[in-house]
Amino acid sequence: MSVAAGGTTSAVPPRGRALVGWVAGVLAAWGIVAGLHLVGLRLANLWVFGLLLTGLGWLVALAATGLALRAMWRRTRSVPVLSLVLIPGVLAPVAILAVDWTSTFVHGFYRLHRTDFQAAATLADQVTARYGDRYGQVLPKDLWHLSSKGRAVRIGTEGSGPTGILLPVRVGRPDGAAGYAYFAGTPGDTRFDCFAEPCRVRWSLGDGWHWLD
Repeated sequence: MSVAAGGTTSAVPPRGRALVGWVAGVLAAWGIVAGLHLVGLRLANLWVFGLLLTGLGWLVALAATGLALRAMWRRTRSVPVLSLVLIPGVLAPVAILAVDWTSTFVHGFYRLHRTDFQAAATLADQVTARYGDRYGQVLPKDLWHLSSKGRAVRIGTEGSGPTGILLPVRVGRPDGAAGYAYFAGTPGDTRFDCFAEPCRVRWSLGDGWHWLD
């Protein structure tokens, strides 16, 4: 144990504090990578910059893991101590790659903002703008977070199929989109026109809302 100024005794020795710091740093780095994947649909709107940001997150996390392993080995030469960094450093990236982040985001975001989606549904009949009209009509300011551009657009099929409103979360370049769509009826396996690219219902979320991509 080390003695601090004034004669008090530190509960954690310097070596222990260093270990806790490295483990916390590794976990934090991989936590940031997980967060980047969670919001990957939003980052996709940044196109190549979104990919670069996610790639940078991976590089930083891998570097942090490597530096932590090197530092702990030089300090302790102990395999059990080293495993405290190695285990999370290995399990974290495996878990990140195993998770379906699109499903996690889509369902989680919908449940978190379900009341706001219900409010957006009441405005469905007022949305008449289609793709090309500046990505649709502007939503009320308190609903902007539901769409990547704060807008809603009316989508439909070729012919007399069902129509609904789409709140685009990911907008492709130059074409294509994915997002939350509201239909008064049941869309089934209908192919819709999502910004000049075909899309279908991937998940039904409830209350008339679906995820299209």
